[in-house]
Amino acid sequence: MVKQFSGKTYELDLDSQQNIEAMFEVYGVSDPSHKQVALKTKSRMTLTVDGDKYTETTQTGDHKRSVTFHLGEEFAEEILGHKWKSSVSLKDDHTLLKVEKGEDGKTVTLEKSFSPQQLVVTYTFGSVTAKRIYNAV
Repeated sequence: MVKQFSGKTYELDLDSQQNIEAMFEVYGVSDPSHKQVALKTKSRMTLTVDGDKYTETTQTGDHKRSVTFHLGEEFAEEILGHKWKSSVSLKDDHTLLKVEKGEDGKTVTLEKSFSPQQLVVTYTFGSVTAKRIYNAV
């Protein structure tokens, strides 16, 4: 169960990023300098589970972002200055499936597969897929 990875921290392997430029376009990141910083900045992600409450915390440089949710319940969040309605469900014992619906009509699906060694995040929007791998620290 994903709960077994509660409290475990994973750090982005910058060399693992695949098709991230396409991901930036979907999230509305158009400034080339912002893209370059994002491609070169390591981030850390931690999932904490407390009963039926999940909190995902991402630390990128000095910026820290936390989002708390319950499985199967829609919640509002802001991602890179845009508003999204999201929901998270369990795909299997080690994978969370998040569906983000933007106010502009875009839908992004994130599959987060946890293991003791890695967190693999696959972004899908239409026929485009991007991937990031985080290593356990």
